[in-house]
Amino acid sequence: MPKAFSILFGALFTLATAYGLGRLLLQRLKPNLTREEQHLFGFVAGVPVLSLIIFLLACVHLIYDATFLVLGLAVFAAVWKTRAYQTTGDRLPALPRLWQWTFWPLYTVFAVIAVIYAMAPEWSPDGSSYHLGIVGHFYRAHGFKLISSNMYAFLSQGLEMLFLSAWAFGRHSAAALVHGAFLLVLPLLLLRYGQRQGIPGAGAAAGLFVLISPVVMIDGASAYNDVAVACLLFAVFYLCEIDAPPALTGLLAGFCYALKYTAFLAVVYVVLRYAFQRRWRHILIACIPAACMVLPWVLRNWIWTGNPFSPLLNAYFPNPFVHASFEAEYAQSMRWYVGLETWQQIPLELTLRGRILGGFLGPLFLLTPLTLLGLRSKPGRRALLCAVLFSLTYAANIGTRFLIPALPFWSLALAAGLPSVTLPVLVLAHAFLSFPGQPDRYCDPYGWRIDKIPYKQALRGKKVEAWLAEKWPAYRLARMVEGATPEGAVVYSMSPIAESYTTREIRASFQSGPNEQLRDYLLTPLVAEFQPEQQLEFRFPAQSLTGLRVVQTASPEPGAPGSRDVWSITEFRVLSQGRELPRDDDWRLQARPSAWDVQKAFDNSPVTRWRSWAGIRPGMFVEVSFGHARTVDTVRLDVTRDQYAVRLKLEGRDASGLWRELTHEPKASGLAPPLGMRRMAIDELKRDGVSYLLLSDDDYRADDFREHADLWGIRQTAMVDNVRLYKLE
Repeated sequence: MPKAFSILFGALFTLATAYGLGRLLLQRLKPNLTREEQHLFGFVAGVPVLSLIIFLLACVHLIYDATFLVLGLAVFAAVWKTRAYQTTGDRLPALPRLWQWTFWPLYTVFAVIAVIYAMAPEWSPDGSSYHLGIVGHFYRAHGFKLISSNMYAFLSQGLEMLFLSAWAFGRHSAAALVHGAFLLVLPLLLLRYGQRQGIPGAGAAAGLFVLISPVVMIDGASAYNDVAVACLLFAVFYLCEIDAPPALTGLLAGFCYALKYTAFLAVVYVVLRYAFQRRWRHILIACIPAACMVLPWVLRNWIWTGNPFSPLLNAYFPNPFVHASFEAEYAQSMRWYVGLETWQQIPLELTLRGRILGGFLGPLFLLTPLTLLGLRSKPGRRALLCAVLFSLTYAANIGTRFLIPALPFWSLALAAGLPSVTLPVLVLAHAFLSFPGQPDRYCDPYGWRIDKIPYKQALRGKKVEAWLAEKWPAYRLARMVEGATPEGAVVYSMSPIAESYTTREIRASFQSGPNEQLRDYLLTPLVAEFQPEQQLEFRFPAQSLTGLRVVQTASPEPGAPGSRDVWSITEFRVLSQGRELPRDDDWRLQARPSAWDVQKAFDNSPVTRWRSWAGIRPGMFVEVSFGHARTVDTVRLDVTRDQYAVRLKLEGRDASGLWRELTHEPKASGLAPPLGMRRMAIDELKRDGVSYLLLSDDDYRADDFREHADLWGIRQTAMVDNVRLYKLE
């Protein structure tokens, strides 16, 4: 029970601080809000302010429990002194009696379920891994730290700043409860909007449509951010509809970007709305607070990685932390999930099944085409317009939860278009079909949802560690890592784990550019096509040169075979009269792209290679400049065979600085596979700071690591289920 109190304290203290800041802000901006709206927008307006304050504290490494306590108490004192807690003004028209007896009982039941689930141990896939894993790293570092091994650490983390405050006192479940607050506020915003617009039944129904949806319930009760995005997007829409001060609207719109990159459309919406009204001054006023919400994350990434929008747009902002080739592959996988065969599967996956797309909205949303009936009313038209606008980014990731930000607008458009007498029936049917346990009758067994109400675990009546270990393999794995490795250990894994349950640094193979390189080292001894089994020799008349450059010339059409080849060079050798020139300290190496990796083509290691980390295009090059003119006649490249479309030419630079082509027809010959590559690969991991290797028996060629551990230079130290932990010797 004491743990339950710390969870509640962590969440409620954070939420109360945000609410206090919001009330102070509303007192200054004086938006035209009713009494009921003041409470909701007090919370919604305070969240961006608190998030920004914690961001600044993280920048100066003042993330301590005491800091959060002092901040909260100072806010409470300011609210008390200024009487910002007082509500004034008119009330909204009363909710019709039918909806009083429909909305509030259902809202209460599902709100209680959500709170119980949020208080239970956090075991959502993303929440327990990177959302809270990164929060844990920041908390232990007392502020921001560059986590180069996890691309998710470069996403905007506006909500995670609030998680950081809640984590300080209540850890995982307190953070989940903070997100759960947005789940509870969102339907109330829809309700009050309906009352304000004279469509109370539609507003109440839309609020329940969203709240009760199975994927919304479990997402909102987990340490995710999708429901928070939906809440803030609808708040921005609401403020525009009531002509609120543009500074407040801009603040919330900018914070949408801070919550999630794809929510940048909130800023677009506000600007377009004011532009259509020719309110140019409003645009300027709104953009200033919006920029205050956006720029901190842009600048942080620019300073850390050189890419202000990392982990996206790496083709335009090349950097070693996330490779453009990976981004292209990852984006493709998000646009078409494994298991999806045709587009025709998507509607039923989204609404009924939920296995392939990670959750389902509920059978009610099979009626979504009827949102067109909402075009008959002004509120319906505006809601439908926003539904379409905020769904535009869905094509980038077709997982069900990525529709949550637009769901309030689809729900409102649907409720506004249907006959009012049908709405209570639909709400009750939706509630029955979505109540925990009922979806088992129609959804896939693996559809993401709340299937049971874990009240014992929420109150910590059952030992949490035992419950998690029994229920969830990822937890067992994380605790094994924590117990079998020393403090400060760095663990390389082929797959992500629930890293919020360990203090060790986990480097998952795909989660960053450096991790991809480590995977490349490990696979090179196992995959013949990754080994330098081919040599390309460029011969030309002996001449005095100050530099040499190998240039890639192929230009395959997009989608053609070879268009996604990644050019690589394992070793770049310069010869004169049959002898390799020693690599002097005055040599200067350059490459485009991936200049930061060019040394790997000159290190005499068969397991490392310079790679372009982007699909081949003309003009890519690797270049060596000599400190003074050298007489040379041959260049040999040790290369791998996994680059079928690559075509090369050799250029030389004379004493005048002029580059000219030397030859474009290298002679290819075979090379014997080097010996001892397993040990070399492990040495490269150790050089990068890795001390342990985590492998599942299902990982590619995991048997080779087990059977030839002595050749690799590793020793098994622990095992849980079918996952083995190896120490690098």
